[in-house]
Amino acid sequence: MSILSVKKQFAAVIVGMLMTSSSFAAVSEEVNALLNQKLQALRVNVQAINESPVKGLYEVVSDGAIYYVSEDGKFLINGSIYDIDNGMQNLTSNKVEELRRANTEKYFVKIKEFEKDMIVYKADNEKYVITAFTDTSCAYCQKLHSEMADYNKAGITIRYLAFPRGGKNSSAYNKMVSVWCSDDPNAAMDQAKKRRSIKSVSCENNVIDQYNLGVALGITGTPTLFLEDGTAMPGYLPADRLLQVLQQKN
Repeated sequence: MSILSVKKQFAAVIVGMLMTSSSFAAVSEEVNALLNQKLQALRVNVQAINESPVKGLYEVVSDGAIYYVSEDGKFLINGSIYDIDNGMQNLTSNKVEELRRANTEKYFVKIKEFEKDMIVYKADNEKYVITAFTDTSCAYCQKLHSEMADYNKAGITIRYLAFPRGGKNSSAYNKMVSVWCSDDPNAAMDQAKKRRSIKSVSCENNVIDQYNLGVALGITGTPTLFLEDGTAMPGYLPADRLLQVLQQKN
């Protein structure tokens, strides 16, 4: 059988599988219990099991990510579902974005609880305030930090919260604890972002709580910037482009 024939057969199968969620039976207690048992064995943190737009598959929400699992729990799919009849919409991506917005609305208010713990680079002519989840070992975080004078000159204050990407067992976590516990956290941050060694110190801190807040907000990489209205902006932007975004928001 030719590759083209295989592709045609595969497309036909997908078209046949796609259906609206309203025509797919709700998750029964038996199926929900079975799938939870299977997924817990895989250490998947199940937040919800819902109908899927594909017959025979259920949607599993886990820490802001989406998986699909067969009704008998034998097969798990990590990938996207596309709606062929509606412009190849990425239904999985749409749902992840929906979850991210919901999480942001729910957890963004908690950022205020960490204001006293932020490492702040305040603009003299402050017009905008950005909260940045950062990792001292992240190359784009280092690039952003090297341009701090540009952000501040543009009237943008940068407030840092910690997001060591590898979690508590990473070397970045230990370094960030040292930054937050330093007698001069700003100076320690400056050195760490230049990949220079800093004094290893420890103290009572909430670096892991900052990280956990980032996880709850759906952060998967650094830097991730949050505007004052809760808008999340993953990735690095130079000062002039960030300023344009901020001006357009007003």
